[in-house]
Amino acid sequence: MNTVNKPSLSIISPCFNEMETLPSSLKKLLDLLKELSIKELIDLNNSRILVVDDGSSDDSWEILTKFAKSESNIHCIKLSRNFGHQNALLAGLLQTREDISITIDIDLQDDLKAIEKMIMHYLSGFEIVYGVKKDRSVDGFLKKLFAASYYKLLSIFGASVIKNHADFRLLSQKVISALREHKEHNLYLRGIIPMLGFQSTLVEYDLEKRMLGTPKYSYKKSTALAINGITSFSLTPLRFILVLGFVVAFLCIFLTIYYLYESIFNLNVMPGWASTVLPIYFLGSIQLISLGVISEYIGKLFLESKKRPNYIIEEFLD
Repeated sequence: MNTVNKPSLSIISPCFNEMETLPSSLKKLLDLLKELSIKELIDLNNSRILVVDDGSSDDSWEILTKFAKSESNIHCIKLSRNFGHQNALLAGLLQTREDISITIDIDLQDDLKAIEKMIMHYLSGFEIVYGVKKDRSVDGFLKKLFAASYYKLLSIFGASVIKNHADFRLLSQKVISALREHKEHNLYLRGIIPMLGFQSTLVEYDLEKRMLGTPKYSYKKSTALAINGITSFSLTPLRFILVLGFVVAFLCIFLTIYYLYESIFNLNVMPGWASTVLPIYFLGSIQLISLGVISEYIGKLFLESKKRPNYIIEEFLD
């Protein structure tokens, strides 16, 4: 391959309290860059590993600083506090100047071998390459059940996402330029990027077992991300409330007719209790659910109106 045609590559990885994982993962990523360079797939001199420290409270930044000083291909960003995984990814993506960027979690459970396939797809003309999990056998039962429910819910509520795709993907600089135009505070990259268009394809891979450290993405954070994905890209929950209102109205009419009939033709019916208690509990629960859904959307409008930054960079080791 001609040197002029070799793309520069940025591997972007968010990091939060990963001091156990960092030394091993960074060495693997450095070896990967060299391997890709030997195969003449990238321009090594203009490629780098960009780690975004998302407000770690352990020794992650100290470890990153040592690597950045000793390895010219490692650059690091330190955020002023923990802004969340999606915002840390965005911080890395918007700082890139390379031809292509690949985002991957620092625990490297996503298969590094898939990166070569992604680059090959880019060289054949694709601007976006999604990494899709083919085998999740290393995940526990609850995590697999949560993931299956997560994608099912997103599909039901009309959010456009790639099934079994998290944040392991390749983006060209053209795509990142389009991403810069999105200014929303409630960030959900898994929904935004498919909306950008551009020619895209998939690379399937097997999920690896985490070797060091513990997962930092709890079920609470995963649930919050799922809710954000639904409410940021779909009006279906609001429309569902409207439909539910009509259903409840028809049920009330039916119950009214039913109890009028029973009170006239069935003298053994205890008067009053069912027609009073059941509608109160039923309508009360519907109202609370409806208020909860509406408040989620109002809360997003409130946050968007403030136009606060998605992240603040405290330090940049370039």
